Amino acid sequence: MRRSAAALVCCTAAATVFVEELWLSSRRQLRPEDESISKKKAGSQGVAGGPCYPGKTECPFSTSCEWDRDTADGEEFRERICVHKDLVPANGHDWATIFLLIAATALAAGGGIGGGGLLVPIYRLVAGFPITQATALSLATISGGSIANLYTYTRRYHPNESLKRPLIDYEASLLFCPALLAGTMFGSVFSVMFPPWLTVVLLVALLGYSGKRTLNKGIKRWKGEDKQSPRPTLDEAGLQDVEIDTPLGHADAPPIARQEPTDDQVARLQAIYAKEGSLIQKENWTATGVIWLIVFVFALLRGGKGGASLIPGLDCSQFLYWYLFISNLAVLIAATAWIRKKTLDRATEKTFLGHEPLEGDLQWDRRTTALYPMLCVFAGIAAGLLGIGGGMVLGPLLVELGCLPQPIAATSAYVVFITATSGLAQVWIMGLVPKDYAFAFAACGLFSTFLGQSVIDWVVRRYKKDAIVILVIASIMLIALVLMTYDGIMQVVHATTYGFSPLC
Repeated sequence: MRRSAAALVCCTAAATVFVEELWLSSRRQLRPEDESISKKKAGSQGVAGGPCYPGKTECPFSTSCEWDRDTADGEEFRERICVHKDLVPANGHDWATIFLLIAATALAAGGGIGGGGLLVPIYRLVAGFPITQATALSLATISGGSIANLYTYTRRYHPNESLKRPLIDYEASLLFCPALLAGTMFGSVFSVMFPPWLTVVLLVALLGYSGKRTLNKGIKRWKGEDKQSPRPTLDEAGLQDVEIDTPLGHADAPPIARQEPTDDQVARLQAIYAKEGSLIQKENWTATGVIWLIVFVFALLRGGKGGASLIPGLDCSQFLYWYLFISNLAVLIAATAWIRKKTLDRATEKTFLGHEPLEGDLQWDRRTTALYPMLCVFAGIAAGLLGIGGGMVLGPLLVELGCLPQPIAATSAYVVFITATSGLAQVWIMGLVPKDYAFAFAACGLFSTFLGQSVIDWVVRRYKKDAIVILVIASIMLIALVLMTYDGIMQVVHATTYGFSPLC
């Protein structure tokens, strides 16, 4: 088993190096006419990643005017841009960035939501990186933290000891993840078209509203005011359908039988409990790997995150681009439908055998298995459009659905691991990651996530209040609201147009 895993890691690394070398070989060589074009295009005040010319342009802190090394073959010209410095020697901005990222990821670890809404503004405003590199470094930091989260949460059981099962809700994470990623695809398209001022307005509306609701939920739970009404027992329930109160309305649960279950039914139910209660979830992990691979392959073929496609010359004006877009979407929808069917079949069987959902469990029926993924599509659109990351929308959604705080953090962290590591592999191959900063920030993310988990665990045990997890999620959203709004306003100030932009 260990040898197979090691071989898989080695093969993946070798493939990544090969594709990266293939990508680097496509970069265009310098030509004489590039000098005059670069001088003509440069202004007096440069921005990180923007055009510049020595003696004419003043680049911002931590950057210098150099030739763009990432210009691909086939582009009209190669230009000088304000390129960020290497990590060594570190300056004051680097040390301030490291301090802030440790604080941000330690705080985010308590809610399991990654913290991209905090990291991207920090890397832009404090470290001076352009948006593409800030996003890439955010993925590197979150990936480092997600490894710590994965190590911790896959070894823990659910806090409700009446039914032994993993802390991570694999059913919810696998059902939500493809829908969330499908929404992110649309959100990324809208982010190219929407003007900066509209993005800022939507950002304030979404983070302000959801952050306020999540904060109120956390305060109510801290005060003990959010206890759910108990479900009827087998003796109290008839053969009719039972209405279950949920935060989004009423859901019809499958009929609950009055008679006692037979010995055979009890044995079958216990067998299901034993399978679901194991920390070794090979079937769920395999499904996770398949989803990761699908996202990774299609992302490389289509391009994105500031990088071009691996297919030479492919852009959004071509039929092949949209064929890949629709194919990716179709695969994600098919995956959601398949996971929905398995989830619904499993829930129906368990209910027939006498299973009763516990406090904080998601109620799976025909309505909820369709409604909740659709909500994730809209959450993904918001994440892709506003650049706030999947965890920052999934965490509050699970709070709204009535889940318990600790499983919320674990389930969100599991989804963040899928999205962050896939995105990091993509931008790494495309050459968008400053490798020295990426390794340093990923290591900081790994360390600070363990630190944040330890602190939150101590607080929960000390005060016996798991509501601290929800309060942490709300705090992150409100801090991100301030940082991203300020960063967005700066983009609006420096914008050259205030209307909608063409997609291609």
